[in-house]
Amino acid sequence: MTKKILLTMMVIGLLIGSIGAAGIKIRNVKNLEGSSSLFKSTSNMPEFVNGRVIVGFKKTMGIERIAKRYSFEKDIISKNEKIGFAVVKVKDGDELSFIESIKNKPGIRYAEPDWKIHACFTPNDPYWDQQWGPMMIKCPKAWDKTRGSKSVKIAIVDTGVDYTHEDIAANYVQGGYDFVNDDDDPKDDNGHGTHCAGIAAGVMNNNKGIAGVAQVSIMTEKVLDSDGYGSASDVADGIIHAADHGADIISMSLGGPSSNVEEDACNYAWNKGVLLVAAAGNDGASEVSYPAGYDTVIAVGAIDSDSKRCSWSNYGSRLELVAPGEAIVSSVPGDNYEFYSGTSMATPHVAGVAALAKSLHPDYTNQEIRDLLRRTADDLGDPLI
Repeated sequence: MTKKILLTMMVIGLLIGSIGAAGIKIRNVKNLEGSSSLFKSTSNMPEFVNGRVIVGFKKTMGIERIAKRYSFEKDIISKNEKIGFAVVKVKDGDELSFIESIKNKPGIRYAEPDWKIHACFTPNDPYWDQQWGPMMIKCPKAWDKTRGSKSVKIAIVDTGVDYTHEDIAANYVQGGYDFVNDDDDPKDDNGHGTHCAGIAAGVMNNNKGIAGVAQVSIMTEKVLDSDGYGSASDVADGIIHAADHGADIISMSLGGPSSNVEEDACNYAWNKGVLLVAAAGNDGASEVSYPAGYDTVIAVGAIDSDSKRCSWSNYGSRLELVAPGEAIVSSVPGDNYEFYSGTSMATPHVAGVAALAKSLHPDYTNQEIRDLLRRTADDLGDPLI
């Protein structure tokens, strides 16, 4: 496998195939090697939600029966039989001991902390007046071929979306869920999800605000709270819900540690034909965060207006694409607009390009769209630097 990686996204090459240049930064996907225990030591352990543990079962049905065998059936907070897991209430401080006591028992596939997940963005100068991202990736030329089809649906799995926003409402479709508050109103109370939605599919030609990469349908699954934090179990539920409610592309501008439940959810969505895209993370580290690091997910890093890697953008061999991520203007709640920076902002650029490709090629599978992005990409250098 080449060490080179494609770093710049240019839509027009993707859309017309054989003509010229290029697209998205990518690498060949390789299988993840078997990982060791997630909790050999508590030193430097990522944060997890206190008082709850995720238990995965070898069979997706009969969760209560197996839980009853081990006397925790009454402590189940929630369950998901699509991929066979339950969130179990435990005493604060007993999370790791409960995991060690249950993880190797018959019928149990894994037990792990409910890792905290966070949005991957950094607010920036709100007074810049340039929407340079779509220009860099040649959106105006791509729009001569297609501006997108409303039959294509992007799911923003994030803090929700302000679906009343002047640059969102016309492209928004119902069907998402609020897993933070457990209701069917996934409205954004943070701003991050609305910003991402505007980048991917904000309304164009309405004499207002910004133009999104693709004029397709937007739905949202709210899995992060008003502070931009959530849990791996809620992210998994959001991915599954989006896949079951018609999403063609799932955009996840969030990240955290590796999680069995989250990976199972990504595999579930991929096997239903969904293309998944996620932020690589903003730690300036040589490893991407998760869910970006799973085989079924496109890991997206960030570049600046000079096509250079942003210093804070994660990188390394698992990075698959990059896109504009510094000082990106987009929608925020209340018909407002702000500039944010982060791999969070790069991710919906890629989701939007994938939606344009799906609009032109509705019969393409998720793997074919992913391959198309690879074939039309520019190689800007080694992913390890």
